[in-house]
Amino acid sequence: MDNESILEEERAKYAELEVLYQNIIDHSTEIENELLENNKKIQMYLDRMRRYLSPQLYEMITGSEVETSISHQRRKLTIFFSDIVGFTTITDSIEPEILSDCLNKYLDVMSSIAIKYGGTIDKFIGDAIMIFFGAPSFDNDKVHALNCVKMAIEMRDSLPALAEYWRQSGINHNLTCRIGINTGYVTVGNFGTNERMDYTIIGGPVNVASRLENASDAGEILISNATKSLIDEFIDTKAKGEIVVKGVHTPIETFQVIGLKNDQEKKENPFLKFDADGFLLKPLHFDKLSTNPEERRLMQYALEKALAALR
Repeated sequence: MDNESILEEERAKYAELEVLYQNIIDHSTEIENELLENNKKIQMYLDRMRRYLSPQLYEMITGSEVETSISHQRRKLTIFFSDIVGFTTITDSIEPEILSDCLNKYLDVMSSIAIKYGGTIDKFIGDAIMIFFGAPSFDNDKVHALNCVKMAIEMRDSLPALAEYWRQSGINHNLTCRIGINTGYVTVGNFGTNERMDYTIIGGPVNVASRLENASDAGEILISNATKSLIDEFIDTKAKGEIVVKGVHTPIETFQVIGLKNDQEKKENPFLKFDADGFLLKPLHFDKLSTNPEERRLMQYALEKALAALR
């Protein structure tokens, strides 16, 4: 074979290799594009799933740390229930679109506060909210109870701004909520079937928390002695008597939460002073033009705390 023939043969081989290389490049590009598209879909599905799960449970599932079979365990939790006072009375008189928007706004604010304090949002039942502390992640009983009460106080204090949003939307309803909190041993885990499970809690303490919410007055945070005994050094409370809960053999002592004992804002508020016997509400002078936003905030805070103490 002469040199020209050898050269021609090598050129042919090179051409074949070049075609093969280009095919590999094209194929790998197709695979890369397909992977990118699949990753986008996976991220979209994860974003959707995040909206249906509490942050703690979402992190456990996406991190492959959660048991995906029917399983549960006994654990001491602090349980929270709340609902909007008189909500059912306005459902027939308000356009569903407006009511849905205002309710979603309320639930959005409440959820953000719950996440801030580490609460696991169990479910929304219309305007009612159920949250628990201590699962799936655990710190300690005192931290769970205190964070739950702090959350409840911030939720209660956020209602005036939400009420203004409701009024601007056309709902002239006095937006107040009732809150019940209890601490006790419950069963927590996956309940349901192999096809459909729900991560939730069951047990007597759950029923007590729900009963405390039903027994509380408008704007009131009612807690059990089981919760109060864990964080008594941190909160101001007022005894509210006993309630009887079906399935519980002894009456439940209840206490109204007034506020945090070391609340710096409460100590520095110029309009309201607490002492061992009660409080002193100083004269307020409000003028739409001259009263600045900070003075308004302090006045509002003082009046809300005074009303809470009176209740």
